[in-house]
Amino acid sequence: MDAIQSIKAAAGHLTPEIVLLLGGSLVMSASVFGRSGERHDVHSQRSSFAAASLICLMLAMLCSFWRGVPQLAPDDFGLFRFDATALASERLSFLGGLILILMSWSTAPKGRLAEYYGSLLIILAAIPIVGASNDLVSLFLGLELVSIPTYVLLGIVKADNVGMEAALKYFMLSAFASCFFLLGASYLYGFCGSTNLMVIQAGFGEGKRLMALGLLLAMCGLAFRITAVPFHFYAPDVFDGTSVTLAGAMSYLPKVAGFVALIRLVGSGTLNQGATGVIIPVLLACAALTMCIGNVLAVAQNNLRRMMAYSSVAHTGYLLLALVALIRQDASANVLFSYLAAYAAMTLGLFACLGEIEAAGGKSHLVGDLAGMFYRRPAASIGLTVSLISLIGLPLTAGFWAKFMVFVGVVSDRRVDSISLVMGVLMAFNAVIAAGYYWRVLSTLYSKSASNVPLRVFRPSLFVAYTICTVLTILWFFVPASM
Repeated sequence: MDAIQSIKAAAGHLTPEIVLLLGGSLVMSASVFGRSGERHDVHSQRSSFAAASLICLMLAMLCSFWRGVPQLAPDDFGLFRFDATALASERLSFLGGLILILMSWSTAPKGRLAEYYGSLLIILAAIPIVGASNDLVSLFLGLELVSIPTYVLLGIVKADNVGMEAALKYFMLSAFASCFFLLGASYLYGFCGSTNLMVIQAGFGEGKRLMALGLLLAMCGLAFRITAVPFHFYAPDVFDGTSVTLAGAMSYLPKVAGFVALIRLVGSGTLNQGATGVIIPVLLACAALTMCIGNVLAVAQNNLRRMMAYSSVAHTGYLLLALVALIRQDASANVLFSYLAAYAAMTLGLFACLGEIEAAGGKSHLVGDLAGMFYRRPAASIGLTVSLISLIGLPLTAGFWAKFMVFVGVVSDRRVDSISLVMGVLMAFNAVIAAGYYWRVLSTLYSKSASNVPLRVFRPSLFVAYTICTVLTILWFFVPASM
């Protein structure tokens, strides 16, 4: 009876995710019926599938609102743990889902609309499942529920050789990363005799090198999803080989899933001295390499997609520093979640602006393609300007508070050791490097160009998407607590 009650309680707390899973499955199954009849108007099909997906997302948000903040007993050791991390991952998924559905309204592949929106809804359901996981089994299933629909999306968005190459690279490397995670999970289970994450975290102790090895292997599997060095090689090829909208999704959704999984795996200040002595140096080294390599390689890019891919790598480095501060209890999990929220607004906003430029007949593949774009597409250029300023981390944008809170968390180490100061200086130095290539894109928007023909084609959904992102980016600077 207790098991049945536990299942009912978990199902009640996971109602928003169940709504998204059922909605995604129903939308995807519509492809079977959609191809049996005569081909209908493409625009009406786009609107129908996008509206259905948006309704599913709204229903999930309403279920989350009615459910309120989940409360479970502190000694609950089930498959799921509904706490602040679970709630934050759910809200981050809803935020990204709303923007991505609006972006997809005009850009989704016309021949595979059902598969596209169905896969997207399933990914949005999987991220909160990862965030609520309290067991290696549910954690792995949630991560795979993110990965498998992503393979589908990459395979159907672009059917040319470049698109197929990007899909194949992501599939092969993702499977390789899953093997790392499962190998680490097998070590953790073999040593602790349990797959429960709370039991595993409590089982760490001095001299338990096998457990540390298992934890490091599992973290290697998650490093692929967050594009951390040296598991970042796929990012520029995948970003360059897919659509603008899906490039935005790839920059955000796997990163959220990876970081909430890392929080579940290493805890928030729950590891003892023996475990942190192994994990923190690895995370600091990975953060330093990820920041430096991401920014240095981004500087050398003229391809805008590849530049944003390496920019995504660099932001992973900043987020890893926030994770270290969380483990040391020098910062709360809200610092990391606030950064992810700001990152969603500024990065998805940037890709939405690029999507509108392309939908209106312009080009945005190379940095030079944006020359004089302010005179051709003023609204999208203003949205790009706000996003780029926020990515730099300048005041009046959410990016300023996001980077500032991470910096404070890094340098406010209670031991005030030299490593913390070095990492703080390195973060500031990388922010200056990043400002250089962001500024290059920004200045190109307002430069003179031989072609000043206005781009007059209007895509309302893309306009609404980057308007939401722009408003949030500015609003969160004045009300950072709402991030």
